[in-house]
Amino acid sequence: MPLYLDRHYLAGLSKEQVIAAHELDLAIQDNYNAQFLTYWFDEGRHTTFCLVMAPSADMISAIHSKTHGSIPNDVAEVDQSEILSFMGRIADIPAGERTGSLPVDRATRTIMFIDLVGYTSMMSRLGDDRAFVLLREHDSVIRDALTKFGGREVKHTGDGVMASFDQADQAVRAAVGIRSGIANISVPDLDEGLGIRIGMTSGEPLQEGKDLFGSVVNLASRLCDLAEANEILLTSDCQEELTDGLFVLESMGEVTIRGFDNPIHVSRVKS
Repeated sequence: MPLYLDRHYLAGLSKEQVIAAHELDLAIQDNYNAQFLTYWFDEGRHTTFCLVMAPSADMISAIHSKTHGSIPNDVAEVDQSEILSFMGRIADIPAGERTGSLPVDRATRTIMFIDLVGYTSMMSRLGDDRAFVLLREHDSVIRDALTKFGGREVKHTGDGVMASFDQADQAVRAAVGIRSGIANISVPDLDEGLGIRIGMTSGEPLQEGKDLFGSVVNLASRLCDLAEANEILLTSDCQEELTDGLFVLESMGEVTIRGFDNPIHVSRVKS
């Protein structure tokens, strides 16, 4: 689904009024198959920006008109990867993690590696051009899920993606959505569908510019390598960060992972 950034010029509007307007948009977004991801308010310039996934720009204006009557002055379609890379966090912070009106930012991140299974072999069977079309569909599924669940694409690895999340629950929801979305991509002239493997863990990565590194990143990468086709693996550190009791996990016990002195407790996400 397209991602849009709209802009409102509203002199005299307060921060409280902007928050109330955003809540009104959230209340009816599902009726229009839209998702108001976040907003930015520049009080000095009387300007508000909204980041929205929606079927069309006209739909965004229609929702604003119905909820609070503030029609955007401009609506522009934007590139998901650029917005994620430039802005970092774009998802709304859960209400339980707000102090007043300011979000609480934590150093802990959930790092996810996603790898497309058998892409090199698929290229040899389909040819570069057709395989690249499938890779673009794969990328679109992943970026839609990152946008929806507040993930940030750290880097593209050629046939996969490294991503970072502020919330482990959001990471697992994204992983499940990615697995489902990739499975629905049709592969012409081949009997099998696309498959992915996902590994994730939580911790405090080191950061340099837009890149993340350190042992938490290495562990997530190793878990991805360890996973079978369509498996989502996570560590106990990630599991301890989860607050949603609806996730179904299956323990794989203590697993020896290359580059780590002690065995790591690993679970797979069933649903």
